[in-house]
Amino acid sequence: MFGAFFNKLTGGRRSTDVAIKPQAAARPSAAAGPTTLTSGVAVDAPIGLGARRPLVAPSGALAGFEFGATAAVLARARAGASDIALHAGVANVLGAMRLCIDQKLVALAELPANGLVRFQRDGDFCAGMHIVVGPDPMFADAAATTAMFARMRRAGARVGWATPTATPIALPPGEPDFVPVRLCADADTASWRHAIDEARARHPKAALLLLDIEGVELMESLLHPPVFLAACAMSKSLVPAQTQALPPQAQRLLQLMSRLVRDDDNALLVADIKSDPTLALRLLQYLNSAGASPGRELSSIDQAVMVLGRDTLYRWVAQMLVRLSPSRPAADALRALALARARLLERLARQTGEANPGSLYVLGLASMLPTLLQCGIDDATSSLNLPAEAVEALRQGTGPWQRYLSIALALERYDMRETEALAEKFGGLETVLAHSAQAWLPA
Repeated sequence: MFGAFFNKLTGGRRSTDVAIKPQAAARPSAAAGPTTLTSGVAVDAPIGLGARRPLVAPSGALAGFEFGATAAVLARARAGASDIALHAGVANVLGAMRLCIDQKLVALAELPANGLVRFQRDGDFCAGMHIVVGPDPMFADAAATTAMFARMRRAGARVGWATPTATPIALPPGEPDFVPVRLCADADTASWRHAIDEARARHPKAALLLLDIEGVELMESLLHPPVFLAACAMSKSLVPAQTQALPPQAQRLLQLMSRLVRDDDNALLVADIKSDPTLALRLLQYLNSAGASPGRELSSIDQAVMVLGRDTLYRWVAQMLVRLSPSRPAADALRALALARARLLERLARQTGEANPGSLYVLGLASMLPTLLQCGIDDATSSLNLPAEAVEALRQGTGPWQRYLSIALALERYDMRETEALAEKFGGLETVLAHSAQAWLPA
């Protein structure tokens, strides 16, 4: 299954066929300028197509994904990797981007000119791709770069680059379609606003794309024109500064999810759903609109529970739960992250043979509830009757199930070195990354 998945992504070549450890490269100093885009991932990390981060639009909508695997591709280019290895690395990322675009989402990646210039076939690039051409001191062919940019733009891709530094790329004349802006990890709001103003002054007609912002709240404060997309380390803001009581409907949904995980009798499930008329109506509307029972309309909650089945029902309950999150600029991205994390933990639990993988789904979801519902971790978990292993992982950060949360968080912050170490207990890195990529697909 995973071999087929990666073959689809890479056009038949598995990333392990060309794995080469690049040499480490130091991060540039602050003197490089605030709009310099550089890798935030350890450069000796393996390429991982499953490592992705949500891109948020000024409207708050989930616009697409940034693929963090590209740091390793850039490292290969700087280290003078073989043409085959470099080409395969770039092909992997472009393939992952096309699959993302097939879901009607934007795909962003940073790639070296030396690797991109080799792709000249129709279909290599497409609309929806946002490609940052990274610094590439090994490639200074201005004519080839100009032709490459023209080829990508004709295909509908948008091209951006940072302000040239000590290792510039050969740039064509004219303005980039967008300008990436990235600051150091401890940059505050004032520093970000200054960097935005500076980038705007250098490129007055180009939209700005903010990357690696530390925390959701800071990102939300910057989401307005000329910024057109932003990405942040969302796991940095797991505990809200101020908490509020859970709304009654959230408590009922948590109780229902707890029954599903414990495999309680159907009569108890039906009674819980019937106690909330709004919930019962939405469940029937969902089933009838989804065509779960062709040729007849379901009007009974008892029928609905039987037709839907427990696995599908608890996923529907989870989606209802995350939709209760208060309105905020990054709400859609946070909801998507919550469901993707839950699906990843469940898939990893099946991989390792856990007795009840559904409990790991709930663990992943519960870990995001404080952020989603602005509640305390005790309020988020008290109605769930979670197994002791889940409570220990959520409240103490310890226990046998903490490894599931740890690997999910490592992926979300692009820490591929830690991910690779943790992946040994889950079937290896390639398997974990395939699970992660699948977890981000729409349910």
